[in-house]
Amino acid sequence: MVQSWWDRHFRLSLFMPMKMTDRNVCPTLFFLFLVVLPISLFAQPPPDTTQAALPADTLSRSSDVDTLIVYSAKDSVVYSMRSRTMDLHGDGDLKYRTIGMKAAHINVQWDTAELSAHGVKDTADTTGKKYIGLPELMDAGEKYDGFRVGYNFRSKKGKITLADTEIEEGYYHGEEIKKVDTDVLFVEDGRYTTCSLDHPHYYFFSPKMKVTVRDKVVAEPIYLYIADIPVFWLPFGVFPNKAGRRSGIIAPAYGQDARRGHYLSHFGYYWAISDYFDLTTTFDWFARGGWLNRSLFRYKKLYDFDGSIRGSITRTHEGEPGDPDRTEQRDYSVSLYHNQTIDPTSRLFVDFTFATGSYFRNFSQDQNEILRQNIVSNATYSKTWGESARSLSLNIYRDQNLITGATNERLPSLSFQQQQFYPLRRSSTSRSQTGGSTDYAWYEMIGFTYNSQLQNNRTKDVQIIKSDLDPTQDSARIETRRERMGANHNISTSIAPKLGYFTISPFFSYNEKWYTKRIERDSAGTRDVNGFSAVRTYSTGISASTRFYGIMQPQVLGITGFRHTVTPNVTFSYQPDFSDPSYGYYDTYVDTLGRTVKYSFYEREVYGGAPAGRQQSLSFSMDNIFEMKYQASDTAKEEKKIQLLNANASLGYNFVADSLRLSQLNVSYRTAIGQNFNVSASTTYNFYVFDETVGRRVNRFLIDDKKYLADLTNFTISVSTSLSGEKSTSASQAPQSVQEEQDAANGLPPQQGGDTGIYGEDTPDFSIPWSLNLSYNFSQSQNDPRRVSRSSSINADLSFNLTEKWRFTASGGYDLVQKRVTAPHIGIYRDLHCWEMNFSWYPVGFYRGYRLELRVKAPQLRDLKLEKQGSARGTYY
Repeated sequence: MVQSWWDRHFRLSLFMPMKMTDRNVCPTLFFLFLVVLPISLFAQPPPDTTQAALPADTLSRSSDVDTLIVYSAKDSVVYSMRSRTMDLHGDGDLKYRTIGMKAAHINVQWDTAELSAHGVKDTADTTGKKYIGLPELMDAGEKYDGFRVGYNFRSKKGKITLADTEIEEGYYHGEEIKKVDTDVLFVEDGRYTTCSLDHPHYYFFSPKMKVTVRDKVVAEPIYLYIADIPVFWLPFGVFPNKAGRRSGIIAPAYGQDARRGHYLSHFGYYWAISDYFDLTTTFDWFARGGWLNRSLFRYKKLYDFDGSIRGSITRTHEGEPGDPDRTEQRDYSVSLYHNQTIDPTSRLFVDFTFATGSYFRNFSQDQNEILRQNIVSNATYSKTWGESARSLSLNIYRDQNLITGATNERLPSLSFQQQQFYPLRRSSTSRSQTGGSTDYAWYEMIGFTYNSQLQNNRTKDVQIIKSDLDPTQDSARIETRRERMGANHNISTSIAPKLGYFTISPFFSYNEKWYTKRIERDSAGTRDVNGFSAVRTYSTGISASTRFYGIMQPQVLGITGFRHTVTPNVTFSYQPDFSDPSYGYYDTYVDTLGRTVKYSFYEREVYGGAPAGRQQSLSFSMDNIFEMKYQASDTAKEEKKIQLLNANASLGYNFVADSLRLSQLNVSYRTAIGQNFNVSASTTYNFYVFDETVGRRVNRFLIDDKKYLADLTNFTISVSTSLSGEKSTSASQAPQSVQEEQDAANGLPPQQGGDTGIYGEDTPDFSIPWSLNLSYNFSQSQNDPRRVSRSSSINADLSFNLTEKWRFTASGGYDLVQKRVTAPHIGIYRDLHCWEMNFSWYPVGFYRGYRLELRVKAPQLRDLKLEKQGSARGTYY
């Protein structure tokens, strides 16, 4: 070829610097030549030479390259003005708009606006088969790896030979990929998988694939390969390829149930309504008749509110029409959740659940839900005023018994509280600057508190009468409904001056209850009487308390000190007998046996009536805390303090009671040895004799009759320990709060917790090599020495890693009184890289059954799994 003078001298100028010893200087010189020489040739205004970019029109006015191109090369940049081509040799790097290219060799044809790139053979490889610097094409954040890449800037089309790319946690490989539009790719002999290995454990193969970037992948036909063995074939397949949430059909699962036969489960649709809302609805169909619909509507606005509405409705039957044992069942469950922070001082929380009594037993997979006997729902609005120490709470409450159908509702409950304030206290500027309690006058230490509640209660009591012929059947069901409304106001005042080492606290409390009803009773029965009524009561008293210490410093075995803190408290309280007829809160009637019975007009009301019996009681309590300080072997570290034992005791005496003036002695103990061993216990002692002839305690002391001080009437103890291996941490893992914010910014849905295994179990945490939880609980009650109620059980929960991929868990308990095993469970988990295996087994009990599951980890393919299960109760999962 004949070359022009300019072409020969231009190439000579470019290659002359290659003989310099410092090759890192060469790219800079190449860049200066590429920028300066074309300027002089085409008489263009001088560009900013600090920009590592080249105006496209200085290279070719017909190339349609309409923006800056930034490029570099480690070895050399060869540019031909005559043929209008450019070659980048050695770690070439080129950026154009949203496209980036890296390769050992990059060629650009400016006249045709075409780019091509390929790798070069590795000279260190003796086989001659290894290549280095293979092309990496970045297009709008998506990465494509291939053996050879071609791209046209004008048509925005390209071709990749032997290509690999990763999109949304999925890996695509193709013998050849053609880019025919900005967001459309055609793949020949394509392969899709979520396995990150070069030779994946499984993949979907198709001779023809169409990839719509950030939308979907359509393949025709499609084959599933596991360990390079074809498993099944489909005429076509569609895979999601879109960031964040996306609407689409939820693939169903097929299975078999002992009671309902074959079934098709969770076939439905997910609708991503907006960035703040989404809706999921699924259906289950059973071959033996029946269906189940589950729907979930979620919403969330970051930092403001979030919530969901979950509903399930089902209709099932067993047996054929006309069969005498045919049964039909209709169940439903509706849950409403809302959590909103209105402002820093007010919040709204709603958690409502309504369900039929048999829904959880028939359809739940959670063991706790199956065994639950009631549903508690409530909604609460709370408001606080920080400066004035006031708070307001509005609550709606509902408790539903799933066994009997009885309900207890508070519609609504209003509460207002004013914490202690000192109306007689002077401003801080008029007192001394120390600000201590001794700077106050005695009357400035008088404090007041006030609280009030308002409730409207509705109850439905259900009494079920069993059949005499068949105890398993109900012969009658009696429902009783009641509605009560009331308000309760309480104001108290106290003062707590210090007298030397003692704190003396006189107190006075006034209580007033308002009702809209009361009862009247006679031998014929009880009836309600409408009308406003008020119940006013009061009490007063005085208490004294102090605190003293015992300290010992042995300086032995690193122990630097023991401290025993004793806090005794003595309280005298007085309350009149409000059952006296002069107060008008009680009345009497003569029953059918001729006995005179006293009753309260307000015993059925929300807050009860006035207390009966005069109180002039003296109560005593003592708190004991035993602590120890020790010094670690490293004397540079601070001393550490641990609490050895916390023991409390309380006792009371009523001077005006007609009998049994001395109360029971209550003693409680609590200790935590280190951070892994906890012991708590409580005991109750009675000082009076139990008379078997009357079946109760009588007014005679045990010390007088039986020559010992007291009977142990109640005893409970709980011992628990928790041990685990040292957890390995990952520095790259972001905190949960940060991860949630990042997910929200990326348009991802709110997280409802991590991936869960079968039976609702969490995916095992392999960062903890092993853990062991043990607990023992014992309780015994014998207020009547002839009747002893005792419970004793031991529970254990063990989990450990057999290897880095195997996790074994076992849990259960043993009832030492009933001599039986309680709720045993064995679980095995195997991490199979891109797959996982779960095995769960409940060998005995109502939940008896097993389940084996082998599934793909990736959430977008969570329905690609193999299951085998069996359940004694016949409930499908």
